[in-house]
Amino acid sequence: MGKALTKEKLKNSVVAIIRCTDRELAGKIARTAIQSGIKAIEITFTVENAAQLIGELTREFPQAMIGAGTVLEIAQAEAAVAGGAEFIVTPCILEDIGTFCRDRDLFCSMAATTANEVYHSYRLGSDVVKLFPGEFLSPALIKSLKGPFPFIDFMPTGGIDESNIKDWFAKGAFAVGAGGYLSRGINEDNLDILKERCGKLLGALGEGTGKA
Repeated sequence: MGKALTKEKLKNSVVAIIRCTDRELAGKIARTAIQSGIKAIEITFTVENAAQLIGELTREFPQAMIGAGTVLEIAQAEAAVAGGAEFIVTPCILEDIGTFCRDRDLFCSMAATTANEVYHSYRLGSDVVKLFPGEFLSPALIKSLKGPFPFIDFMPTGGIDESNIKDWFAKGAFAVGAGGYLSRGINEDNLDILKERCGKLLGALGEGTGKA
């Protein structure tokens, strides 16, 4: 697809971050989120056989954007791409991952917290800088960072819920990553709660819910 088109599709989106060890449960959470209106899914490499699940989801939901998260090694990035991942997300700044993505025209988002880290993340290949951990940051941070870095886009991740998502976007977020809020306490017996959380998150943005 290319990073430019991926970035265009991710703009203003909610990226559901799937982080659990059980592959079957991760798949059910991802499928439920997509069916509840979430258009972008990040399968983290804390999920068993993450690359395989990425492949299954890309084939099952070609209209959705499926990417890989918690990518820490080149081998993981390679496996994710082989599975069909459209984007790569890391929890820190990794020069080799940035280079890997740049060489393959693959969308990359590496995490940062401080102004120095933000610029370093951008310089080493982030198409959108992931602000992490978001639960310890304020939406006003984006407005402040846009002063010296008007050319950098941001994706706050962590601590996103229906009470603050609109403020994050109002302050300039390019996209947001939602993980714990959506999947905390979710198992195969209470996926309806996940549907409700997706509805609240999208409803706070005025999108409502519906099938992806």
